[in-house]
Amino acid sequence: MKVQSFKPSREMTFATVQSDCERLVKYFREVTSNLVKLDLSEVTHCDSAGLALLIEAKRLSAVRNKTCEVEGMSKAVHALAEFCGVDAILRPADDVAS
Repeated sequence: MKVQSFKPSREMTFATVQSDCERLVKYFREVTSNLVKLDLSEVTHCDSAGLALLIEAKRLSAVRNKTCEVEGMSKAVHALAEFCGVDAILRPADDVAS
């Protein structure tokens, strides 16, 4: 069974994060598998509000006992996550120890 991925706005910023969060909550209500996927492959810009959205996705997955995979994270988004000290939260569980 193929898991439908959640795709946020191309610009994950303060201006878009509210509508993305509403769509994210709807996605979590509708997804039936134990795996949720966030597809960031089309994201061209991300600010701290966008990072907060990713952290919220991780929180929602933990509350619902689901595994959350973040795919297609650009180097720029990863660098921002590192700078803000939240990169460990966004890494896959088997990657955290490294």
